[in-house]
Amino acid sequence: MVRHDWDGQVDRVPIPVRWVVAFVICAAVGLVTIAGFAGSYGRMLIKVQAFNELRSRQNLLESQLDHTRKDADTYKAEVASLGSLASEVSALYNFKHNASLKDRVRNASRTPGLPLAASANLVPASQIYADTLSSFQVLETRAMAASLPLHNRMGAWEPDIWPVRGRITSSFGERIDPFQGEGAFHAGIDIAVPFGTSVHVTADGVVVFAGIMDGYGRTVIVDHGHGVQTLYAHMSSLAVAVGQQVDRDEVVGYVGESGWTTGPHLHYEVRIHHAPVNPYSYLR
Repeated sequence: MVRHDWDGQVDRVPIPVRWVVAFVICAAVGLVTIAGFAGSYGRMLIKVQAFNELRSRQNLLESQLDHTRKDADTYKAEVASLGSLASEVSALYNFKHNASLKDRVRNASRTPGLPLAASANLVPASQIYADTLSSFQVLETRAMAASLPLHNRMGAWEPDIWPVRGRITSSFGERIDPFQGEGAFHAGIDIAVPFGTSVHVTADGVVVFAGIMDGYGRTVIVDHGHGVQTLYAHMSSLAVAVGQQVDRDEVVGYVGESGWTTGPHLHYEVRIHHAPVNPYSYLR
């Protein structure tokens, strides 16, 4: 090291080698530390970017999954409706059912969630829907080609009259459950009439149930043969007993509000091979 003294003479000041070595080491350590911080910060930025991309993909997949679930629910509802219509047409025209398709529809309706690829034995809802629609169209074509009128084929066991005359307050199919506040399938129709109104059986048949049923209250079920049954629920009192033969328009009970009801009315169902179908299609 060089410096000037008071006389302006150049004076040389020696610097110990160890100081130089220490300075170099400190400088090297500092550079390494700064480089390490810079590298860590760069890696952190890369990880944050990757995390944000993964989160965006997750949100997209969740959105797609939600849409797929809604589509699957829609397919199942349409499959159930088409299955009921197919059963109804088959029963009316004495056609044979597609048993394998019926089992697949039943299994699909009982399977919670989505038919994911991991469940190899499950049939996609879209395929079941397509198969059911195809089968129903075949049945419809055969029915349209039939030579005899519908009423001539069915006879006195067709439930084609109104059990009571009143206003339909709840139709067949999906609705908001008045007690649960959630979407639920309504297996019949609700007809609002005054308390105590006579309830008439809609076709000839035999009473197979007369008593209190969970949720339905005082209920009568009549078997009309050919796989057809009708149900009359929420009655105040019954006028028939199990095993009794009843004729069309005969009184089977009186309107009430037993079971789960919000007021006096008749809940009326038509079942084909124990599957509920829309009763309104039979009423004249």
